[in-house]
Amino acid sequence: MSTDLNLAAIIYDSDEQPVDKLLHDMAAKLNRRGDRVAGLAMALNAQGLRRTPMALQDVETGKEYSIAQNLGKESQSCCLDPHGLADATSVLRAALHKRPELAVVNRFGQQEIDGKGCRDELLQLVDAGIPVLTVVKRKFLRQWHEFAGEGAVDLPFSEVAVGQWCDGVLGKH
Repeated sequence: MSTDLNLAAIIYDSDEQPVDKLLHDMAAKLNRRGDRVAGLAMALNAQGLRRTPMALQDVETGKEYSIAQNLGKESQSCCLDPHGLADATSVLRAALHKRPELAVVNRFGQQEIDGKGCRDELLQLVDAGIPVLTVVKRKFLRQWHEFAGEGAVDLPFSEVAVGQWCDGVLGKH
């Protein structure tokens, strides 16, 4: 990837931080302002945290995609449904053709580290020159830096910092 990336990740520490709500709120604010933002964010519960069972939500249309499979009450395995995730990534592939001013990708996590999840779509969006905002849990920071290189920006969990980065890539200084 080039060093002229318009790629940023909101770095967060725990699932109790409402990082997904920040991603939703920023996309909604920018869309209301007239900036075209497309992509996926985790569906939220009433407290603004990632909902259980997990689902992804299209930030433009509100359509939800279930990404959880029921493995039973006693299961200790990951409940991520790869088929549901593949279906949801169609939103990101469509964004390549619609060319939004900013794309949000729900996260860079273990699936993306393993070469799965939204990794391909994230790369395609960046390669197409579309600015991308995502979230990364601090424990995956090393892998994020290996993936994104030096051109990506690490943002603190801060509405102000995220808003400033978005305004910068959208030319709204």
